[in-house]
Amino acid sequence: MEVLPFQVTVMADTAERAEEIDLERAAHARQRAQERLLDRAQEDVDFSRAAISLRRSLTRIKVAQAHKRRLAGGSQAERPPESQ
Repeated sequence: MEVLPFQVTVMADTAERAEEIDLERAAHARQRAQERLLDRAQEDVDFSRAAISLRRSLTRIKVAQAHKRRLAGGSQAERPPESQ
């Protein structure tokens, strides 16, 4: 990661913009992951994958909800134009 006064560069395998997150889909993913983690009787459940899925879905929900709140509030911090 590189942080400059008006630019942040992040190197990652994947990324999503807040406005692209499907909140309903993330909620369903959270529910599925929680069910998998709670069902200890199933031998074929990969618990580490389920935990990662749960963490990912919770992060998506948090980001999408924060984005909606920012849009509802109408105030956006001033930022420089995006580079092309």
